[in-house]
Parts: sequence; C-alpha cells; structure tokens
Amino acid sequence: MDKNISTDQKDISQDIVNLVIARLKTIPSNASLSVGNNKEPMSVDVLIEEVKKRSEIGKKLIATQLFFLRSLQNLPA
Repeated sequence: MDKNISTDQKDISQDIVNLVIARLKTIPSNASLSVGNNKEPMSVDVLIEEVKKRSEIGKKLIATQLFFLRSLQNLPA
C-alpha cells in the first residue's frame, strides 16, 4: 500500500471514518471477513466498531479503503 497514506489517529477525520463505515455497511450483514493475521473472521458490525475506535484493525481498514478510492482517480475515463 501507499506509504503516504497516513492512518495516525490525529490525521483521520470523522468524514473519512463515516465514509469507511458507509462502505462497510454495503457488505451483507451475514458476511464475515478475515482481516490481517486474525484467525477468526470478523462480522461487519465488529469491523465497524473497530473503525469507530480507530484501533489497529480499524486503521488498516481505513487505509485500505483510502488506497482503493484514491486508485479510482487513476482509471481512464
């Protein structure tokens, strides 16, 4: 991932957190995802809570979503 994407707690605005939460809410509620080195899959609700808390997992989700969204601007029209 881009090393220029900051996920320091002080740099993550509430607007970005809200955007990531909105994107997570598009995932079916009965789905679960494995994130990082966690052995157990996590539900969408748990992932949303991690983003709200800006935990290490939450910050990784935020960074991943920002990387994806920023990469969209490089697509040809």
